[in-house]
Amino acid sequence: MRFSFLQLILALTILGSSLAEGSGAQPILDKRVSINRTGLELKKILTELEQKYKVNFVYSPALINVDDKIDLKFRDTPLSEVLKQLLDKKKLYFEVSGDVIVIRNTKTSGNYPILPKEVSPPAEIPVSGRITDEKGDPVPGVTINIKGSTKGTVSDPDGKYQLTVLTGNETLVFKFVGYKTQEISLDTRRQLNVSLEPDVTSLNEVAVVAYGIQKKESLVASISTVNVRDVKQAAPRSLTNALAGKVSGLISVQRSGEPGYDDAQFWIRGISTFGAGASPLVLVDGVERPISNIEPEEIATISVLKDAAATSVYGVRGANGVILVTTRRGSTQKPAISFKLEQGSNRPTRLQDYVDGPTWLTLYNEAQLATNPSFVTPYTPAIIDKYRSGEDPYLYPNVDWLDLILKDHANNQRANLNVTGGSDMSKYFISAGYYQEDGIWKGDNLNAYNTNAKVKRYNFRANVDVNLNKYTELSLGLGGILVTSNYPGTSSGNIWSTIQNNTPIGYSPTYPDPANPGKSLYGGISSLINPYAQLTGTGFITEWRNNIQTDLTLRHDLSRFVKGLTIQGKFAFDGYNYHNINQIRSYLANSDQVDKYFASGRDAAGNLILSRLVTGKADLGFSKAAGGNRRIYVQANIDYSRSFGKHDVKALLLYNQQDYQDADATDAISALPFRLQGVVSRLSYGYNNRYFLEVSAGYNGSENFSPGHRYGLFPAVAAGWIVSQESFFKNNISWVEYLKLRGSWGIKGNDQIGGRRFAYLTTVGGGNGSYTFGIDANNGFGGRGEDQWGADLTWEKEREVDLGLETRFLNGFNIQADVFKRHRKGIFLQRASLPATLGLQNNPYGNLGEMENKGFEATVEYRARVGALDATFRGNYTYARNKLLNTDQPDYLYNYQNRVGKRYNQPFGLIALGLFQDQQDIANSPVQQFGAVRPGDIKYMDYNNDGVVNAYDQVAIGNPAVPQSIYGFGTTLALKGFDFSVFFQGNGSASFTLGGTGWYPFQGGGLIGNLNVNSLDRWTPDNPRQDALFPRLSFGSNTNNYQTSTWWQRDAAYIRLKTAELGYTLPKSLTKRLKINTLRVYASGLNLYTWSKFKFWDPELGSANGGAYPIQKTFNFGVNLNL
Repeated sequence: MRFSFLQLILALTILGSSLAEGSGAQPILDKRVSINRTGLELKKILTELEQKYKVNFVYSPALINVDDKIDLKFRDTPLSEVLKQLLDKKKLYFEVSGDVIVIRNTKTSGNYPILPKEVSPPAEIPVSGRITDEKGDPVPGVTINIKGSTKGTVSDPDGKYQLTVLTGNETLVFKFVGYKTQEISLDTRRQLNVSLEPDVTSLNEVAVVAYGIQKKESLVASISTVNVRDVKQAAPRSLTNALAGKVSGLISVQRSGEPGYDDAQFWIRGISTFGAGASPLVLVDGVERPISNIEPEEIATISVLKDAAATSVYGVRGANGVILVTTRRGSTQKPAISFKLEQGSNRPTRLQDYVDGPTWLTLYNEAQLATNPSFVTPYTPAIIDKYRSGEDPYLYPNVDWLDLILKDHANNQRANLNVTGGSDMSKYFISAGYYQEDGIWKGDNLNAYNTNAKVKRYNFRANVDVNLNKYTELSLGLGGILVTSNYPGTSSGNIWSTIQNNTPIGYSPTYPDPANPGKSLYGGISSLINPYAQLTGTGFITEWRNNIQTDLTLRHDLSRFVKGLTIQGKFAFDGYNYHNINQIRSYLANSDQVDKYFASGRDAAGNLILSRLVTGKADLGFSKAAGGNRRIYVQANIDYSRSFGKHDVKALLLYNQQDYQDADATDAISALPFRLQGVVSRLSYGYNNRYFLEVSAGYNGSENFSPGHRYGLFPAVAAGWIVSQESFFKNNISWVEYLKLRGSWGIKGNDQIGGRRFAYLTTVGGGNGSYTFGIDANNGFGGRGEDQWGADLTWEKEREVDLGLETRFLNGFNIQADVFKRHRKGIFLQRASLPATLGLQNNPYGNLGEMENKGFEATVEYRARVGALDATFRGNYTYARNKLLNTDQPDYLYNYQNRVGKRYNQPFGLIALGLFQDQQDIANSPVQQFGAVRPGDIKYMDYNNDGVVNAYDQVAIGNPAVPQSIYGFGTTLALKGFDFSVFFQGNGSASFTLGGTGWYPFQGGGLIGNLNVNSLDRWTPDNPRQDALFPRLSFGSNTNNYQTSTWWQRDAAYIRLKTAELGYTLPKSLTKRLKINTLRVYASGLNLYTWSKFKFWDPELGSANGGAYPIQKTFNFGVNLNL
């Protein structure tokens, strides 16, 4: 445990005073005191005397009535006289015990304020011990009192203490800020060592809120904080992937594992709009910035602002919630150096399995015969055996495309160096980081360039705070991120799609080059793209991206004029630039630039007969692209914070302005800066640390909307009540230590309309038409209105109600829970209900959409200590369900098909009843209008009972792809230097529908399409199972079986062992000899195991056929060194 320079001096002073020979009561009491105070509390007077005259008081808080106000005026008076007059009125008296002045009440004291030296005290028993923190480090300055008495002492810089007791059976009370108070009975022991347990409530007594910080006790908005330590464990490249399940209210999904393009999508309390933007506003150190590439070691806090009371001050940008990230700053201490080094290995969480060549051919024959019983196959058993034996892999290939293209694993490395420290005049935090991750693509020896995916990232941050004088502080923040990346010349999405399209038997990926021994030629057929050639032969792409983030803040304390008043100004400038170099050749089925060969047989000498199907380009092409953006942010604010007895008042008035310009603009309109401007106000009031009220408002707008509709007011009001402070509660429900109820209401805004500029304007275009005029039918130029948006275009507005509860009970349990309801209006959409007879070329747009979103969330934590074992259990759950209220869509023929009243992106399809068993079953069922039906085909429900099955029988099925609920839970254990953490994360109420090439067998006809190994689980005449995974196989298009239906829909719910970490911190005795502070070694893992009903590939991908870069599991080994 580190302690400040001030704490050290105080502890040394106390120790030195206690050891000084001949120091009794009189030298302390003879100190001359001058003090003049009016209407001040006794506790504050004693504190002032301690600080000014270097004395120490010990007393029971129960003796001090905080409501009493005292007038005091002394000049050059002995301390003994001051204390006598000060305490006599309160019926209190004092005595000097060693170096401490003990204040007692008259009921347990003698008649004299000072114990005379010549009076021998009764025989007392000495007790001593050492106090340490959870890491075993000494804790100085701990207050130790004898329960039921005012006698006590404090621990010295080594955490040691000593005092005397009368019987040896007393109970000692140990108190220190940030740690739980402990009461321990001596039981005749004379040596008592104590390990303090951190008090999470005390350590986190403040929370980062919009434009400031606030005591959690007085917080009435719904705000959750992320444990930064959890984020650092097995940290992925992108911070967005470290948040899933770690905090209530945040719903997150990851759809790719490709290095550099693996960011998660996330929403706060689900999706509340079907407009252009549903993502939350993300601010880093108060400025809108991306968080993907932030180094976790730089982070101080992460707060998720959820309800209107927390986000309405952000006006048109606050409707989707806000994520606040603050970076670390320095502290007053000697320079502390921290170094972290980590080496890891990545591999896919799950990969689907494909059938081999012989199996593919067997199923091919089955599908052909099922479609055309007279089909004569060229793939006889003897031919299939040639593919199985591998006797000639060039003429009878049996290609495992995944094994050919993917490595078993890839590597990653991380390193970070931090330096922090400071003095009373300045404080600093400096960090430098490095991260590298390789992809799982294989390379080859045909080309001199690298086609694997690789990302390297360099991070730098320096935060400096300087006290210019007693009242003024200047803060400078500088951050830099440089990312260099390498990728194949073809995108990963195209490569995965090509793997799906290819069969294992079509051709050999490469053939030996007869003209260049040791070299190879790419194989292929005219209708397909060779994925191996696509990966290794289409060149490479190199990307450079850099982001410079700067901010300058000046704070000035005006308390000398108006107590509690502070003014602040902030200026931030961020610049982002990218530069891409593409050295590629295209590889498309109809315009190949890569050589393609096919072996049709062998000649008499046994040499392959190769045909060159395509003559590619000898050299790679070259192109480049560059661009970027810049952002300027300005903020000025006045803060007021003051306490008047039982009244606490805080106020904020703030002005801000933002200017964002995109260097990638393609025309004069889009090149104009995006500008935002606003005023924020907030007033908070608390009474007696029990009742709280907060009123806030954001008045801001955007130039992107029409005049008269640019600015809007977004108010919010919230209230809170700490019920546990009431006497009726404390006297009757003692097992509940803390209970707070809160509620909020407010209006928020959303200005995201898809990046359109000045969308309220109607443009006129010539088009291709003309008008005919006059008798001679002369053609004249014609113009028509285009993009008719409407002059009243403005932002979306959302009203939100939130009710919350926070409680602590049974000395370890913590619960925070909220229920919420959101109602969004004015969602930007194109009108769809206008009839075609109106004659509009394009339907106009407007703020017409309406949507509702409601749900609940909860966080639970329990901390316990059993002997030397510290344990923390935590979990959270979020449920959010939306509903469309108005989409401006015309009503469907059948009400059950209307989208209004359903969830956003609700899937619609047919309800599958099973498989037709025979022709009689088909004849007795409603007619299915999707082509010819045979036994083994899917049978659907005639939902409207009209005798036929068609599109009118489609209903809402399953769930949308974005989870409706998400949760996380885990534990952290610490025992004698060892620590172990495990965390599970999962989601529910999400679906996706299987389909496409690579899943539907032989859908495209010909020798096209890989087959999932599960296609073996199929209906056949010999095995007519109703529980088969696949219906009967067929060749070519089978419209009936490939309808969107419940047959192909899958539950995407899962639970994942998200992270696990085992660490060991070397004993202090050893690290002290090594002249270091701490040394910890650890092993960690990310995405280690997944449980789900869906087994074919990672369900979080949400892919219809598994054709996406797989999510990665990671194993790491690392070391943390602190100097």
